[in-house]
Amino acid sequence: MQAAKDSFYMTLRERLTALNPARTMVIDGVTVPAIVVRENMEPRFGEAQPGAFYVDFGDILIAESTRPMLGMDCHIWYGSEGSGGTGVDRGRGLAEMDDELVRICDPPHTEMLDYSQTPSADLGSGIFWTAPEMGNAAGNVSIQKQQWSAGMARVDRYAQLRIHFFLPEVEA
Repeated sequence: MQAAKDSFYMTLRERLTALNPARTMVIDGVTVPAIVVRENMEPRFGEAQPGAFYVDFGDILIAESTRPMLGMDCHIWYGSEGSGGTGVDRGRGLAEMDDELVRICDPPHTEMLDYSQTPSADLGSGIFWTAPEMGNAAGNVSIQKQQWSAGMARVDRYAQLRIHFFLPEVEA
């Protein structure tokens, strides 16, 4: 399962770097591409930064066939405060990130690699995923009202998709 998560994340990270090298964030003084898997972050970095993509993996589903095929829900949060401090172009910033997400998710497949070793090893399988469905989470309006009252002008987006993969064959 971890290989599928890592392969999906690394593919999106590489694609984002190629598409928009300026989309970066700073974590612990290090500049990295602005896409992270929240479960891999230290808790002190849990506060989401606008202008970055935050990936969360959810429920796992198993479909039986000759080999079990797994599905895993994936949720991606991102937001924009706009540029220049006034927030008047935050919608444009969010639309730019919408476009980037759609573009880095296409094509919707990649090979499955084992990133627990260097160099990574091909596991002889692949993963594929659905197109992201983008929208606002229930209750987001109240979150935005709280942000406005706190002087923040951030707009948020939540996208979800499903990743599908077979477990790698184990040689006996």
